[in-house]
Order: sequence, then C-alpha cells, then structure tokens
Amino acid sequence: MRKVSYQICLSGNSETINLFSQLAKVYPTFAKLAKRQKFRGIFSSPPYVGLIDYHEQHAYAYELFGLERQDEQEIGAMFKKQSKKAQQEYVQGIAKVLVHCQQFLAKDFDIFLVANDKYNLYPPIANLQIVHQYKRPVLNRTEKDKGAYSEIIFHLKEK
Repeated sequence: MRKVSYQICLSGNSETINLFSQLAKVYPTFAKLAKRQKFRGIFSSPPYVGLIDYHEQHAYAYELFGLERQDEQEIGAMFKKQSKKAQQEYVQGIAKVLVHCQQFLAKDFDIFLVANDKYNLYPPIANLQIVHQYKRPVLNRTEKDKGAYSEIIFHLKEK
C-alpha cells in the first residue's frame, strides 16, 4: 500500500546543523511537528574511512543544486588515507555527529548505520551501544575496485 510521504534535503554540516531551524525554512508546519515529537531514528550510510572521494563522486549534485563543496570537512576523506590518525579522526567525527544528532531524537530512538568497518571502529563510538549487527554482502559496486566485501548495519541505541 502506498502512503503519501514528503522528502526534504537539508544541506549542512552534520556536526553542527540545527535540523529544526533548517527544516523551518523549507517546511514550517513539519518543523513544528518535528520539534514537538522529535525524530524516531536515523538510518544512514556514513562515509567509509579513506575509501571513496564522496565529493568527487557526487560533484554533479553540488553543481546541480548550487552547493559549495567543502571537501576538507568530509569525515573519512579519501585524501587522508586509512592511517591510524585518519581512523582516529574518523571516529571523533562520527561520534561528534551522533552526539549532536541525539538532541533531535525522541526517547528510545534507533540509529542504523551501514558501515564497512574493517578496522573495528564502531563499537566504542559515542555514548551508544550496539544492540545488533546485520552483515550483508555488497554485490553491486560502482568503484574501480570491484572486489566483493561485506558491510555491517549497526543498530545503535542509547546506553
């Protein structure tokens, strides 16, 4: 059964964006409801540490929507590689985003993150606990390296 739904794209830094005020600029009625009820959860696929140049992969979108590229702010940027320092910065960035976003979430929220966590970076992130991990194979890839691998979908909740 199809249901009416609305999609809104908000552009901003996920470490600092105020979702309610940005939402109010484009959809004030929904912003009021969201502020009152808050969001039940997040489903996201954050960048993978040092693996893909996301800004370049989506360069067309920046041009199409007239958005300024901010490559240096990208969490897990490819140009930083996958060094220990890059991994530590990645963990700090993801944790900062998750802590920031919790102010917009309702009690007993659910967060689902799709990750290629070959460095085991996710278990200690933020003040969240992993309640379940779903492993899934990645069969269709767009990158130059077509080697098979698996991703994990982490189900996170507040401790």
